[in-house]
Amino acid sequence: MIQSYNKHVSILYHKIHTFTLQTRLINTSCYILFILGIIGNTLGLFVFCSSRRSWRISSTYTFFASSSSIINFFCMLKYVFVLHSSSRNILHDLVGQKWWACKLFEFSFSFRVISSWITLFWMFERLTCVSRKLRLLSERCEPYKIKFIVPVVMMIIIFSCVILPPVYMYQPQITSNDALNSTPNMMYCDLHRNVSVKRQKYFHDIHIGMNHFTIRCLFSELIPTGTIIFFNTYIVHHLICTNRRLHTKTIYKSRKKQSRTTSWMNIVLVLHSSLFLASLFSHVVGHFTIVEAHESWWVLLSILINCSLNFYVYCLSGTAFRNELRRLIQQSPYSCGNMTILLNTDILGFDFASAGGLQWAACCALCLGNSTCQSFTLDIPSSACYLKTMPPNNGSYSITHISAKY
Repeated sequence: MIQSYNKHVSILYHKIHTFTLQTRLINTSCYILFILGIIGNTLGLFVFCSSRRSWRISSTYTFFASSSSIINFFCMLKYVFVLHSSSRNILHDLVGQKWWACKLFEFSFSFRVISSWITLFWMFERLTCVSRKLRLLSERCEPYKIKFIVPVVMMIIIFSCVILPPVYMYQPQITSNDALNSTPNMMYCDLHRNVSVKRQKYFHDIHIGMNHFTIRCLFSELIPTGTIIFFNTYIVHHLICTNRRLHTKTIYKSRKKQSRTTSWMNIVLVLHSSLFLASLFSHVVGHFTIVEAHESWWVLLSILINCSLNFYVYCLSGTAFRNELRRLIQQSPYSCGNMTILLNTDILGFDFASAGGLQWAACCALCLGNSTCQSFTLDIPSSACYLKTMPPNNGSYSITHISAKY
């Protein structure tokens, strides 16, 4: 086994005892989180891209939510490959021998950084949606610059400080038996031997201070986690205050339902913050504890859990997202389900190229354009389209009459 003292050594160069209980538990966890991560992030991407509700809330909100699902997918793949014993052995050989693999492996650390900051921007957009003051402020200060230019500039600065230095300076190296307690001529991805002692200390030390791993922990964990918890706390406070105001204006039944919704959303936001806190605490422990690798298995596992379960905790727990998911599964975007057509003639003789067919298409489009539409009824003689909708705040259906003239 590779030994180190207060020095970063990648987990790739740890000797793996395949048949130990710890290794088997980690491998099993990787399989489970890999399956859950693929399902969750794929569903998240489809739900946010196809959700009319999300696009009505904010196009920026939908963009960051979809981007979060995509980058979480790559983040999950990276940490599954590093944690699982079989794929880690493959990476060990590939990264140590191939120049491009070494660069790509170092660049893969950016997935966690991007994931944290995209989630932060996503939470800020959600905060903007619920805060009238922030919404007015963003409208005054050119929303395009605040929502896109500022995040892009911040990501460029973070990349320059955290990701690009190791990607540029790391390359395959050959070590000897006295450098790493292993076989002679072992190949690994690290700094070049001619690099100055000052730079070696900057990249290899794991103590809290002016070194690469402290800065990476700061930008990938500490700042995003603290900010996300602050945003979620404010949203919880806003929900509680809104719920209190509604208590004085609504009847008991509606008030009880609104109270349950608010309490459940508070639990979801607390769980969402806890995912980031678990990852942050594992990084902090890794800094204070003298371990053989800063990227110890509990640090990587906490990040993998975060990337895999983010959709389930934040999205699938909400009623609105479950309804969108149910609509996505049950109803094709090119079909109108649960429809009734009132005709004077037999439906088998109905010509969809006729005026009635155009009315049916118009009524279908009206239903698809309404996120609360459950079904529609078309009365061709009167060109009347009746949409059966379910408002989000109560469980009763309502019938809306809309003209279906083409």
